[in-house]
Amino acid sequence: MDNEDKKYPKELYNRRISTSTNPQTVNQLQQYLSKISAGYPGVEIQTFSFSGQWANIPRQIFEEIARNARINNVEVTIHAPEKDFQLPATDERGNIRIDNIKQMAYKTSVILESAGIMARIYGEPIKVNMHAGDLTLTEWDKDFEKRLKDELLSNYEFRKSFAEKLYRLGFITSEQYNRLVSNNVDMETLEKNIPSWAFAKQEATYINLNGNYEYAGFAIPEKYLAGAVGRARKPVSVVDEIYKENEKVWMNIFNDIDRNLYSIKKRLLDNYQLINYFGYTSTDQEKIGEFLYNLKTYRSFLEKVKEYIDVIENNINDIADPNLREAARNKISFYKQRFEDSLKRIENYENEISKFAKEIVQNDNSPLYRNYFMNKIFDFINDIKSSIEYTGGLLSQLKNTVFSEFPIPIVKPYQEVAIKTAPEVIAEGIRMLIEREKDKNPDWYKDFDKYLSYINIEESYPGAPATRPDIWKKLLNNIREEVKKVIESYQQLKEEIEKKYGSVDEFVKERIGATLDVGHIKMFEKYGYKKEDILKWVEEIKPEIRHLHVHETQAGEDTHLPLGMGWDDVIASELEKIRDILENKKVTIVHEPGGYYVNQFHTIYGNEYYNLIAGAGPYNIYGNIINQFNTILPYGGTQIIPDYIQYTRYSPYSISIFSQLPIDLGGTGRRQETFSGEKVD
Repeated sequence: MDNEDKKYPKELYNRRISTSTNPQTVNQLQQYLSKISAGYPGVEIQTFSFSGQWANIPRQIFEEIARNARINNVEVTIHAPEKDFQLPATDERGNIRIDNIKQMAYKTSVILESAGIMARIYGEPIKVNMHAGDLTLTEWDKDFEKRLKDELLSNYEFRKSFAEKLYRLGFITSEQYNRLVSNNVDMETLEKNIPSWAFAKQEATYINLNGNYEYAGFAIPEKYLAGAVGRARKPVSVVDEIYKENEKVWMNIFNDIDRNLYSIKKRLLDNYQLINYFGYTSTDQEKIGEFLYNLKTYRSFLEKVKEYIDVIENNINDIADPNLREAARNKISFYKQRFEDSLKRIENYENEISKFAKEIVQNDNSPLYRNYFMNKIFDFINDIKSSIEYTGGLLSQLKNTVFSEFPIPIVKPYQEVAIKTAPEVIAEGIRMLIEREKDKNPDWYKDFDKYLSYINIEESYPGAPATRPDIWKKLLNNIREEVKKVIESYQQLKEEIEKKYGSVDEFVKERIGATLDVGHIKMFEKYGYKKEDILKWVEEIKPEIRHLHVHETQAGEDTHLPLGMGWDDVIASELEKIRDILENKKVTIVHEPGGYYVNQFHTIYGNEYYNLIAGAGPYNIYGNIINQFNTILPYGGTQIIPDYIQYTRYSPYSISIFSQLPIDLGGTGRRQETFSGEKVD
């Protein structure tokens, strides 16, 4: 304990921290009981998957856990599943579609409903922890980020181009743009005004069409492409690549539109088809049908163009700068109205020509009717010709708007997409939950404190959504805004919340916060980031922290070692940085040992811990290590450990992992032991 006191703030131990259950089992009641029997004052219940495990937990288990927790004064919280519960609603191919958003929203509502079942017995809202997302599609690299930032500071033209692309794509405001292109720019100015994903070595991209986000691959700066040595002298970033990709996608869309319009012109305007089809001497009904088909094709073309305008309009909502957003919206609304007017006229032409065609067949022997119809046809010809020419002009203006005036961001970085769709998932899940409550309980709005849980968003592994604090905070604000919209759509609920909390804003601010996992954020070490980087990020997210997960990691892996086992200096410093939070009784602290280390790490680096957990000892009666405890090196090769990794007696990177344990934990006095932080000989 003396060593622990030197490493970790005493406030941590004064709290008597909670622990988590094993996520591999459905019987969470048994898991919960085993933890409180061991003396833990709090338990976080969790399973690995939603469909395979969480959905199969009987309601009675949630009720019994809550009942026991209330009787024994145990703090009970929920950790949402990870495997098939991804808040951004990514599917197995990385796409984010409307149907998947609805499915994820339903899962969210079920998780929150489980918390509501417990809260009614427990007597107060249950805290629910959810990962921001686990798909690691962003690649970080400290050296690349540093070189890019240095280039931005020293190269004004590059910085101006970089800032202009961010602004024109809608990712920064005009105020941020003006700060970035001023003469007095330092590192702090860069970091405060540029989203962190823009410094990534590699970023996934999505194309937003009709509310669906299609995974489009990676944006990789040219210097990392094979054969790009010549171009490597020119500074580039993922922002440059996304800008080019955005232009390319729009170019493909408008090339397709231009081809279709050319085909329509050829069909409808060449040789005055209407006159040929409705001649003075005879009526060709087959040709009339062909013309109407071509006219219908034109109508379908206009409908498709209108869909693209809807896509543009939808993407305008993501533009950060309010003035740019409003100007773009006004311009696109003008085009949308004109295309809608053209559509109505073409629909009228179809109806009128069909009507006249039927009448002329019925009056085939009447020269007077034929003459009347021919005069009418000339009007149709002129109107349709004007319509097509007008459409061509509008499309030309629209193309200029998208490429020059407002390059609407149809291609988006993964980080921006994830923090837009995850709030939609949570908000829709809450709406589904409210609707179910309304059906069951006439006083549903009075019981909001029981079923509208605390939701805390945890950062996952580096490269997953919202693992850098600027994006994390933006995600939390987006969730609050979306949840606020849902609440305000129910007048009775809104009024009830305002009575108790003063405003809906205060309610969502209290109920939605961050879960800091000290081991997850430390995993950035693997990508070259240092202790000072990690502590700076902890400081940035600190005001949002409502929940803590504590454990130790090594070599940038999510090893989930128990606190004190690896004597982790970075994590000790993280906890020191937030020691005032450790004193705050409203912040839940959950110890999360086990995980990757128990279930996977031993298969690569050795079996000792796995066998110790099973109750076996590493030595036979002769004092020799038995075979199942020997360290297994990957591929039979030599173990290579980064220089910054310490070999301690508890380190999974020691040559024989747990042979250095104290005697009461399976070790032997015959073998040399080392002290914390000292390297093994």
